Amino acid sequence: MCAPSDNHEKRLIAMFDSFNKTVIRNFSRNLRKKKVNREKRCPEEPIDYILDLLSYEDRYPSDYFVLYADELSCVVYSETLYKALLSLPEKHRKVLLFDFWYDWTDEEIAERMEVTARTVYNYRQRAFLAIRNYYEQESSEP
Repeated sequence: MCAPSDNHEKRLIAMFDSFNKTVIRNFSRNLRKKKVNREKRCPEEPIDYILDLLSYEDRYPSDYFVLYADELSCVVYSETLYKALLSLPEKHRKVLLFDFWYDWTDEEIAERMEVTARTVYNYRQRAFLAIRNYYEQESSEP
């Protein structure tokens, strides 16, 4: 009579084992799904991003440089770029300032400076080359 109850006990253990494995597997799947859904709804943001978003940085006139193209002012925050722009001839500097700070087209710049659009393009290319040379020269000096 011991044999049937021994077999019955093994069967109960196997059923209990199977049930536990199923519960654990389903529980881990549910945890994974919850984690993915939570990340979709509210992704964890790095603290630096939050601080940048909520912080305020004071700006003082000594923190930036101002260039003028005719009567229009252009604020430059990089001292190296400021010096590079100052090293350019005035016409080349004006083309860059009108183009990048005021987002004017070549035709608008040409009309303002009383030159052709091709001349504006040439001024811009020469200015880019001069600024590149200036930066290379600055980086090679100790």
